[in-house]
Amino acid sequence: MTMPDFCEYCHTPLGTTEKRVTVYRRRHGQHIIFEHVPARVCSRCGERYFAAAVVREMERLMQAPPLTAPRLSVPVLEFA
Repeated sequence: MTMPDFCEYCHTPLGTTEKRVTVYRRRHGQHIIFEHVPARVCSRCGERYFAAAVVREMERLMQAPPLTAPRLSVPVLEFA
């Protein structure tokens, strides 16, 4: 039997079930949104944990996003 992984922030045991989450990244001034990314999510605080292969794939996709990817227009508001 293997020891469970624990959330590094609240020390709650992490389950083995993955959820699909949305991930927001910014690279070279460009915002990138990944949808349906597999992650283990802490049931107590919501911290998300990604497998190394998932992180590598997001990095690869950020190098050259597909030209066919949908684009969003996002308002930028200054909080004064």
